[in-house]
Amino acid sequence: MGAVARKGAAKVVEPPLESEKPTGPEAEAVEGSPEEVEEARLRAERRAARQARSRQLRAEAHEAVQRGGLDEVVAGSSDGFSRGRRRGPLPDGGPVSKAQSLEEAVGPRHAPRYRQRLERAEAAFGVEDFHKAWQTLDGMAKDAPRVPEVRELTGLTLYRLGRWAAATVELEALRELTGRTDLHPVLADCHRAQQRWADVGDLWAELRASSASKAVLTEGRIVAAGALGDRGQLTEAVRLLSVDFQLPRRAKEHHLRQAYALADLCERAGEIPRARELFGWLRDQDELYVDVAERLAALR
Repeated sequence: MGAVARKGAAKVVEPPLESEKPTGPEAEAVEGSPEEVEEARLRAERRAARQARSRQLRAEAHEAVQRGGLDEVVAGSSDGFSRGRRRGPLPDGGPVSKAQSLEEAVGPRHAPRYRQRLERAEAAFGVEDFHKAWQTLDGMAKDAPRVPEVRELTGLTLYRLGRWAAATVELEALRELTGRTDLHPVLADCHRAQQRWADVGDLWAELRASSASKAVLTEGRIVAAGALGDRGQLTEAVRLLSVDFQLPRRAKEHHLRQAYALADLCERAGEIPRARELFGWLRDQDELYVDVAERLAALR
């Protein structure tokens, strides 16, 4: 439970790039038995779904960068030293006593009905029907506030709907319940959208100290650097996003997202040769990636 939600909104899924389209017999019209034709049709549908998800992730990368174009800064927060919210330390391993199962929260009599609602919401989230997911989830977090999968899916749905403050409440609660850090990039992005810079910094520090995967760390770094860029600290933002970053031979989605964010920051910081190099590399990886062709042309 929750796996679809995490993959859909944490933005760390790495679907095949569009350049990885099949070649040879699979790419041609299939002739054969009805079973073979049906299998080929299903493969084509799955491939189309992966490509659509890849395009969605790329659009999100562009959207995250553009979120830095905020016109106003919250008073007293521009220096980056404003106090963030008070958070208890992450649980140091072992079960988290605050969390409950759905059965414990609502009772065995009502649990099946709540479980069905949760599954319907997760199915809607999985096909990116976030409004339907929210309609199904609405009120569940009040009835089951200590059930991690409820707070997770509710928070991620609100995040995808752009309801930053409400999503923050749910994802902060999830952190307290589970001690997980895999959704820290999403939570930090909620704080970034609300210009809560100290909270972004606190969550980034917590994520760095965790054992999160490379992809999750990259997403957290992108958000943290973006927050610096939002405040005009472009040199620091470029430095943060450049740490240990090298253009790989075989790029995954998080490499492309980091390169795009870094190229944008370099251009804004006046580091035009490096921005040109990064946009050029992205174009070589996939000339249809977001708007890299146009941005590269504008730098020449």
